[in-house]
Amino acid sequence: MYIIQKVKITVIVDELNGAEPGYIKSFGFSAMIEINDKKILFDAGTKKDVLMANLTTYGIDLSSIDAVILSHNHYDHANGLSIILENNIKLPVYVHKYWEKPVRHKGEPIPPENKRIIEQGRLLEELEEELYITNAYMSPDYGGIYEQACYIKAKDSYILICGCSHPGLISFLNDRENLGIPMNTPLHIIGGFHGFKFDDDHLQKLEPLIHSIMVCHCTKNVEVYKKQFRDKCFIATVGKSISY
Repeated sequence: MYIIQKVKITVIVDELNGAEPGYIKSFGFSAMIEINDKKILFDAGTKKDVLMANLTTYGIDLSSIDAVILSHNHYDHANGLSIILENNIKLPVYVHKYWEKPVRHKGEPIPPENKRIIEQGRLLEELEEELYITNAYMSPDYGGIYEQACYIKAKDSYILICGCSHPGLISFLNDRENLGIPMNTPLHIIGGFHGFKFDDDHLQKLEPLIHSIMVCHCTKNVEVYKKQFRDKCFIATVGKSISY
């Protein structure tokens, strides 16, 4: 029987708030997902040296990372990747099927031998039995950008982790039905939310289910989230870990 021991998520790259001692605050986003014995990096930030320094401070050997999931092809989420690949040459990097479409602020290329293309949202059972990747949704931001997100099953809830939420959080939240995730299960949300904010109807339906929301990176409506979610809202700090 599969047993979820613990899910731990640590902010590795972010600029929205401060940093724990020994960590570097830097533009971009990256978070380390630790589930059971797996280490999965979600997004890779902007600067290679910052990503490596913060992972080293956290105590992560780059060769021990099991996989990388990239939310979308912007440099502030993808350009730190190459330093990991230098130290982990067979590392699988999961990207959506629209990854190579032209887009402004595009990230550095990913070696073909590392790239794992997600054709549609699914359970990533080759990595972990309770790790899901969503479908990729398009936003008109910056001339058009596709983005995917990630769900992780915790003991009594699901965790949604996003890069920038360019298509809006509702796209990813609605995708639970496609992924077979119960629509009434408690949620924790982490990530950058760009210009998205919940309207009154969605807030009324979702607020009781959302047990925590950590705003990161590019979020423009921080004060709105604080008002809507009160003591359930947290601002990301680089080097800060949360266990579920």
